[in-house]
Amino acid sequence: MLLKIEAVSICGSDAERYIGTKFGGPLVTPFPIIMGHELVGKVHQVGRDASEYYRVKTGDRVVVEPYIPCGRCRYCLTGNYPLCTKNRCYGVNISCKEPPHLWGAYGEYMYVAPNSRVHKISTDVPKEEACLASVIGNGLRWVSTKGNVQPGDTVVVVGPGSQGLATVMVADHAGAGKIILAGTSVDKRRLQLGLEFGADHTVNVDEKNLIETVAEITSGEMSDVVIFTTGSVKAISEATKLVRPLGTCVIPGLTGGKTVPIPTDEIVTKELRIVGGLGQAWNVEAAVKLLEEQKYPVKKMATHVLPLEEADKGLRLAANEIEGEEPIKVVLTP
Repeated sequence: MLLKIEAVSICGSDAERYIGTKFGGPLVTPFPIIMGHELVGKVHQVGRDASEYYRVKTGDRVVVEPYIPCGRCRYCLTGNYPLCTKNRCYGVNISCKEPPHLWGAYGEYMYVAPNSRVHKISTDVPKEEACLASVIGNGLRWVSTKGNVQPGDTVVVVGPGSQGLATVMVADHAGAGKIILAGTSVDKRRLQLGLEFGADHTVNVDEKNLIETVAEITSGEMSDVVIFTTGSVKAISEATKLVRPLGTCVIPGLTGGKTVPIPTDEIVTKELRIVGGLGQAWNVEAAVKLLEEQKYPVKKMATHVLPLEEADKGLRLAANEIEGEEPIKVVLTP
């Protein structure tokens, strides 16, 4: 299948690769590369078998998940395809030297490989929102699959970037009782937007102690689930103190290889669950449905929308290299 790209959002890892910052994830970048893995587009050409497999036809509007499952390894066969032993991801670790070359969404077209996860999405969803389906899918996985958030639960989200805002939105959609979003002084705009996405409280950790604030809000009971969408060593080191006994800590944030000191005695005595979390895995279809409901102002996450020709500027915005700007999500449109 050949996809005509409508929009692609810039992932933080894209900016790190482009600027040259060491990316702390498990994927090595094989240059030359066409980046871009958060996308929406229309089916431009599709073979007969692929049309039947994906249940799409020419002209259909779809989002494609970043991971390309092999469909044969133990992880794919158990539904854990982000851990696929082939470890292939659009725009991340497939060089454009490899035929048919169009392996990323920073372009007019992208090739869609066999076994990819493809989802139709309504044309009523603005392209700036539709390309964020996998981002929201991440939030769904961390909140529902990994965190097992139940109606009435108190949820703390640390890190108010696009992933954190998506997590807040999903926690609200899941019926969480209290949602507390934490960030720093540079996150004031993001914290404010978090309230529109369903947060009940926001905490600027430069001004208030997060542990004490959560204790005050919860009358000392602390949270049921805490989710770290930041890679801050200091923040993650406080994980065990933010949750109640039998609580859950979900850690998708990458530290860039830094070691985090965590009091394991507290994990034992409080019988806590510490869970890592990669992205998506059976959650993007639900994310598409949530976007189609138009329940949340997702478009406000796309603070900068630029033509593809200005990708350099977009990547530098995403890397916070341009002073006076406060990007949440940068979107490129061919």
